[in-house]
Amino acid sequence: MSLHNNDKRSKKLLFLMIIALVLLNAGLIYQLVTKNNKLQSTQVEMVDVSQQLTDLKVIEDELRVNLELKSGQNAKLDSIIELRNQEIQTQVNEIKNILAKGKLTKAELAKAKQRLSDFENQVDQLKNEIETLSQQNQYLRDENYVMQKQLEEEKQINKTIKTENSELVKKVEVGSRIFLKSIDVNPLHEALIGGFKTTSKLAKLDKLEITCTLANNDLAEEGEKTLYFQIISPNKSTLHSDNTSSGTFKFDGGDRMYTIKKVVNFQNKNESVQFSIPKIEGMTEGTYTVHVYSDSNKMESTTFTLR
Repeated sequence: MSLHNNDKRSKKLLFLMIIALVLLNAGLIYQLVTKNNKLQSTQVEMVDVSQQLTDLKVIEDELRVNLELKSGQNAKLDSIIELRNQEIQTQVNEIKNILAKGKLTKAELAKAKQRLSDFENQVDQLKNEIETLSQQNQYLRDENYVMQKQLEEEKQINKTIKTENSELVKKVEVGSRIFLKSIDVNPLHEALIGGFKTTSKLAKLDKLEITCTLANNDLAEEGEKTLYFQIISPNKSTLHSDNTSSGTFKFDGGDRMYTIKKVVNFQNKNESVQFSIPKIEGMTEGTYTVHVYSDSNKMESTTFTLR
């Protein structure tokens, strides 16, 4: 009886083991089928991204050309372009890394497309920003150009004014000079009776009498004026005496010798000056020229002849 019961339990245990093995196999088969379906589904979702790579390159190339065209306008704009370009290149590399697999799942592709769309928007914003800065820079350059032209015009106007003022000063200086109304030189000899008489003979000459009259000039400043008398001999030398009556004066940037000088108090009333010069040793026959100078101009000239 006991043996029979043991046999029944063994059969029952064996039956349970068979059922467990069947269930286990069924579970394994289910898992294999499920994984196979998922794998097939994944393979179906994998898509090509070559178009996205092409789109990315097109956007990148357009940006590069645009930045090259805007570069070199000024240092500030170039520094902004360089900084933003570095930021863009970082995002380009990130997108390239996503697309580097060649094929992506639909979810990965959607993410890559979104990154590409965001990137394209940023590129457009950068182009607009650079264009605005470029226009501002062009405006500043145009404004600087206009200001430079205005400055050049102002300089030219100032130069013209200075020239006109200089010419006006010269005209005033010329207009304010003093001139001689007349000058007369008489060679004289001492007569036995009646004082001095005019002579043209060198042998009889005792002195030269010079008479001159100043012309009126309302522009001339009143006061003492120094007149320099230069007597030029026939051999073109200036007559001078060994006493203190002769000397040199400044005229036209150099030194000139005078025979004698006189100071007259100019009061714009046709003042006359008369004086005499004793015969100077070394005088010869011929024609003499007398020049009269003031401090700033040659006033008048005349001649006389001795034989």
